[in-house]
Amino acid sequence: MRRDALLVALTFASGSVDAVAFLRLDALTAVMTGNLVLLGVAVGRGAMASALRSLVALCGYAGGVVVGARVAGHGPSEISSPRIVRAFTLEWGLQAAFLLGWIATRSAPEGAAAAALIGVSGLVMGIQAATVQALGSRISTTYVTSTLTNLVRDLTSVSGLGPDAHRHAAAVLALVAGAIAGALVLVTVPVAAPAVPLAVIGMVLALSRR
Repeated sequence: MRRDALLVALTFASGSVDAVAFLRLDALTAVMTGNLVLLGVAVGRGAMASALRSLVALCGYAGGVVVGARVAGHGPSEISSPRIVRAFTLEWGLQAAFLLGWIATRSAPEGAAAAALIGVSGLVMGIQAATVQALGSRISTTYVTSTLTNLVRDLTSVSGLGPDAHRHAAAVLALVAGAIAGALVLVTVPVAAPAVPLAVIGMVLALSRR
């Protein structure tokens, strides 16, 4: 139960990350399915600057998966294992670096600064995705289309709710709630927007060590 709660918290963080990335950086750095769609749309419209941002996000995410897999291993591992804790520590450190870059650009990064932040954010989310996979979890924190599919299937099954229905529901709601939180903070206190996922990742890191 503790592991599931921490993974739901990380899904909340992913929603917050993508809200900030989409609204201010014109890319998605957590949900790569959506980012690939943005990339295709940008290319189709001839908006090459937007396409480049989506491509940077994709490359950052892929790099994060490679790094995360090396650090966290291929599992399945306990959430308190040293390799998993190291991966969460790395994720937190990179999100902190993102926050510092965000502050340095006064919450309005452009050009190369924006591309750099997109790459770092993609790296953070890729590490998270690989770390969650190393846990052998049925919950994904960065791609929830399959989670939503399973939830709808459970809710409409004639045999009743499946054993993972509550996990699926929690993950979907957490992603939406995280996006709402990220957008609200971005609108009201823009400089603090990346601090939302940073705090959540930090909480997960602290609790995973217990």
